[in-house]
Amino acid sequence: MKRKNQLAGIIAAALILTFSACKKENILTNPGALGSTSTNDLISERGTNPDEAVFTPDATRHGQNSGYVYTESNDAEQNVIYIYEQNANGTLTADGTTASGGTGTSAGLGSQGAVVLNANHHLLFAVNAGSNSISSFEVHNDGSLTLAHTASTSGIKPVSISVNQNLVYVVNAGSDNIAGFVLGNGGSLTPISGSVQSLSATGAGAAQISFSPNGNYLFVTEKATNMITRFHVNGSGVAGAGTSVASTGQTPFGFGYARGYMVVSNAAGGAAGAGSATSYSGINSGNLNAVNGAVADNQAAPCWIAVTQFGRYAFATNTASNNISSYYVAPNGSLYLVQSAIASDAGPLDMVIASDNFNAYTLNGAAHTIGEYNRTLLGGLISIGSLANIPEHAAGLATY
Repeated sequence: MKRKNQLAGIIAAALILTFSACKKENILTNPGALGSTSTNDLISERGTNPDEAVFTPDATRHGQNSGYVYTESNDAEQNVIYIYEQNANGTLTADGTTASGGTGTSAGLGSQGAVVLNANHHLLFAVNAGSNSISSFEVHNDGSLTLAHTASTSGIKPVSISVNQNLVYVVNAGSDNIAGFVLGNGGSLTPISGSVQSLSATGAGAAQISFSPNGNYLFVTEKATNMITRFHVNGSGVAGAGTSVASTGQTPFGFGYARGYMVVSNAAGGAAGAGSATSYSGINSGNLNAVNGAVADNQAAPCWIAVTQFGRYAFATNTASNNISSYYVAPNGSLYLVQSAIASDAGPLDMVIASDNFNAYTLNGAAHTIGEYNRTLLGGLISIGSLANIPEHAAGLATY
């Protein structure tokens, strides 16, 4: 009851901020530096920000639970998928494991997208970085998994996967290449002839692969080269040779799509206070251009990015600072830092926003926990606990 009252108080206070913002005359869609008098105007979008709608008194949730969260053990003896059920209040309960059919590395993967779901949440995919393969799983109504298929990635140390309809692509960090598969009934994976393509250089340090929203391009962030490499995907699903653009910001890492833009974290080699994030236009044409530069969060090693359902907020986990930063994404794609240092458990890695757009979770590598959060208005997070005893070398985080 105490927790419920506390949360109700937070929501009520936040609603007051939103209503007061709605009374302002103008929404700043392309402002300069944020000032204290314009922040609420900017973020509330005159009360029309859909990512804020979840906080209205009549907002509904998903019944008794909101879905499931998945991560992988990445253990060198046997890789295992861990399943967690989301409770009605956003906390998690362990709900079983499923062997992946491969092995991990028992070491950090340094990537985003090691575990992903397809669009309808009927299939889950995971990398087996130690056995150079990926696995697909059928997802059942109770969140449980059945291993469907395991396939070689035509490379070494797969670290990130992306799915678009019936196409699956993986990036191999050890061999600096990508490879594609046609996704068949029941999760079968058939290699696509001619789809194996190289990154920009040897030792590129691949961090993430992802299809563009329209499915015509693949993007890979390269930490060691400070490049983002794109691959055009033809109508048969075959990726062509890559072309690269220099990252605006050092050590590009995780990314997500928000309001038609790509938001990329810049880890800056982990240097103290040097982290930033950049948004790029041109994601559906393959011609990336930074919108408003590398926007500092003044933290160390922002590596993973999570974006809210309607793309108004992007959260970056600052692995070396043990905290999370939030950014507002303006209609023109410009980024603005909202909160620089939201406290987290030690070593936050992957982060996801649940399908209810209200709960959020972080995989914390140093603490071996999953942090549990409720979102609050104006780009905030409130901790509601942590789930302990997460595998030591766990990698990837996916939810629905």
